[in-house]
Amino acid sequence: MANAPEKFSYPISDSIREMAMALPDTTEGTSCVNRAFKAGGKNFAFLGEKPEGCGLRLKLSDSVPEIEKRSERQPDRYEVGKGGWVMLRFPADAAPDNADLESWIVESFCLLAPKKTSAKLENR
Repeated sequence: MANAPEKFSYPISDSIREMAMALPDTTEGTSCVNRAFKAGGKNFAFLGEKPEGCGLRLKLSDSVPEIEKRSERQPDRYEVGKGGWVMLRFPADAAPDNADLESWIVESFCLLAPKKTSAKLENR
């Protein structure tokens, strides 16, 4: 994977990056025009920026019903796709709560990272 650009345009993107990179054995790279966060050879988060805001794609399981409820109220911000992949779109100054973002990032990591890697999270 190519080296990721060094700087984000929005502070929330930096926060999301910090959350993802704090997880065991996580590396950062690019996928098309997005940042990709990978553990054990598996991408668990994709983060992109546009002038209108940010987009974060994650794979979720337990949190899918919550995202579905949010998508009913805000279909332009929350979308559930096939296989539990969700897309979160938000203006940079109106991101979901940091606790929610971190929880979803960890959930995606635990679903996709190899068991040996995700077990390191439990041992912290």
